[in-house]
Amino acid sequence: MNPDTVSQSEGLAASQFRRADGLWEGIARVSGMDCGACAVDIQHAARQVSGFKEFSVNPASHLAHWVAVNPIVIDQLVDKTQRLGYILGLQKAESGAIQAQRNRRSARSRFLRFLVAALCMMQIMMYSTPEYIFAAEDIGLSESGLLRWAQWVLALPLMLYCAIPYYKRAWAATVLGRLVMDQPIVIGLLLAFVLSSLSLGNMQSHVWFDSIAMLLTLLLLVQMLVDNQTAHALNHLATLQPDMPVQVDVPDDNGGWKTMPVALLRAGQVYRLNKSQAVPVDSEFSPAHSNSSETLWVDEAMRTGEADPVAKHKGDLVQAGSRLLSEQSLLRVTSHPSGDSLLSIGQLLLQALAAKPGDQDKVDRILPWFVFGVLVCAAGTALYWGVVQSQAELAASATLAVLIVTCPCALALALPLVRLFGIRRLADAGVLVRNPQALDTLAKVNVVAMDKTGTLATHNAVQVSQQAVLGYLEITDSDKLNALCMLAKRSAHPLSRAVAAHLFQPLNVQGIAQPIQWLYFAELPGAGLVGVCKLLDQSVELRLGSSEHCGLGGRHGNTSEVFAVCVTDNNPDSRQVLKFAVNLQTDGELIDQLAVLNQQGLSLNLLSGDQANVVERWMPSLKFDSRMGGMSPEEKVNWIASQQANHHCVAMVGDGLNDSGAFAQANVSFAASGASTLSAGQADFLMTKPGMAGLVSAVNTARMVETIGRQNLFWALAYNGVAVPVATMGLLTPWMASVGMGLSSLLVFMNALRVKHGR
Repeated sequence: MNPDTVSQSEGLAASQFRRADGLWEGIARVSGMDCGACAVDIQHAARQVSGFKEFSVNPASHLAHWVAVNPIVIDQLVDKTQRLGYILGLQKAESGAIQAQRNRRSARSRFLRFLVAALCMMQIMMYSTPEYIFAAEDIGLSESGLLRWAQWVLALPLMLYCAIPYYKRAWAATVLGRLVMDQPIVIGLLLAFVLSSLSLGNMQSHVWFDSIAMLLTLLLLVQMLVDNQTAHALNHLATLQPDMPVQVDVPDDNGGWKTMPVALLRAGQVYRLNKSQAVPVDSEFSPAHSNSSETLWVDEAMRTGEADPVAKHKGDLVQAGSRLLSEQSLLRVTSHPSGDSLLSIGQLLLQALAAKPGDQDKVDRILPWFVFGVLVCAAGTALYWGVVQSQAELAASATLAVLIVTCPCALALALPLVRLFGIRRLADAGVLVRNPQALDTLAKVNVVAMDKTGTLATHNAVQVSQQAVLGYLEITDSDKLNALCMLAKRSAHPLSRAVAAHLFQPLNVQGIAQPIQWLYFAELPGAGLVGVCKLLDQSVELRLGSSEHCGLGGRHGNTSEVFAVCVTDNNPDSRQVLKFAVNLQTDGELIDQLAVLNQQGLSLNLLSGDQANVVERWMPSLKFDSRMGGMSPEEKVNWIASQQANHHCVAMVGDGLNDSGAFAQANVSFAASGASTLSAGQADFLMTKPGMAGLVSAVNTARMVETIGRQNLFWALAYNGVAVPVATMGLLTPWMASVGMGLSSLLVFMNALRVKHGR
């Protein structure tokens, strides 16, 4: 295994890979997190380790994402986080069975702690209720004492078992000189237990065993609910993510096979995949090197949204993310599998889930100061009521209330929980989030630019007619038509796929469809394809694309036209030409989808490289604010820039290589279903289903995420801003503070669930 490409470190070796810029990027699961403040502890520990360019922990998904200068930096952080009580778990190197076992063990532990706390709370509440209703003399001093001792005994499991995780993290943070919310919780628990234990025999003083029970029960309940929903969301999203192999088998020099990291694959490399595995990089089917059948069946639902199996033949393009339905097969790499390409498909969901919302950094910076403020308020409350007012009983009660009532869990989880459920909802709608920060920007979009071919019109609904071109010899030779078909098959562009399907059917019937060994191949964005091969010992150059690309000058028509030119042995007199008139239609549902986008207040604009008159007359039932044809990739970029100069927020929807510049210029970008791997890797969102239903859902979800996220943040800030002053004034008892803290976190959680259910 090459140390320059994949990490050699134990544990997280396969969780990180080397990017094109030489930095190392990785994702890992964090175990032991109970609340949002835990993420701040881990990020602080990461800042103490040199070598990280970026490091963040999403407190909702419990995923850490980092960019480091070398692969061993993360190992230094593993030791620090273990001392804090957190474990950076394996994401790819660890087997699914081990990860599932760890998750079950963690979930079982959380449930047992909650169950113990809930049972003890019910008993303690039963024994403490008489003291709130009757005076000790009415109950009887001996009976009151017995009830208190019963509460003390029941509080022992709470203090010695249920609260252990809080003790560990509070102590670890104290040793490292950090302020975390576990510290006020532990201080409150210990103070309540000690003061209550000292007051067991004093019937004139209060005991707060019921407050301890309610606090721990509600804390554990909220933690369990959040973790369960997070686990369900992650498991659900995992089923949508292709099982992208980290390593594949390649031929060795002895006629056998050896293992090679995917990151080391190069164009032209043959590799072997097994049934149900996902293709890690754009490849072509190469059955001539194996005993496999001449037809390869794949599932392209991850890329196109089509559930039906797709048949691939020799030389056919198999896009990254496709899943093999046939038995063990050989493929040949057609493009360089860069880190960005792999992430865009294989780790798309993980990267999105590990990222933090845009405003979360501000919240994280506030949390330590928030904890410091709580401790100062608690100390000030104790001094004021105990020393200035000489009311020891009220001082103890008010101090406990201050420590208990404020919990930044709601503040820390206000945004990440909403983001997590939003990403899940989009995945269900067939939209994968590559850049999570774009979800925030999408809520502000008011202008949408759409490409035509491949975005609104696909190869599935086409009418192709083959015509001669006046003044040129027609391509009629079956070998040249076969080569032209194989050239068209190498592209994912809808027009190329339509031409390939048109040519392949008669060739396949005649049994003369054969793969071609290309001496040269190139796909020129916005122009077309060019390939050079040998046919009957003659060098043949084939071009497929626009008339300008084929050297025929500008030609106009009422439909999209694709030209093909064949030149033999570089002899201009041997030029043969063929024209394909391709009439791309669109799905009838698209009319309703664009109408919904208009109702959402979006300005819809059609930007196409097709002739202006074709674009103007194409599908008049589709309502656009403007239709612009004959646009080059540079003109699309300039149009988007002009809209941004007028203070508009622009989203670009496209599918091809020629949209990459527009993707980079737009505020938000969407790759349509079936987009090229490069386009999918550059876009902020990848739509896996045809049509614009994904865009409709994405806009709705982004606006809902923004609204509910702000509601949660407002509530968390407002609650803490009101609860602390009220507690310092002695108006809250500890049990009231426990209930308020728990309900505050529960309210944030329940409000975030609205995104999941779309309400």
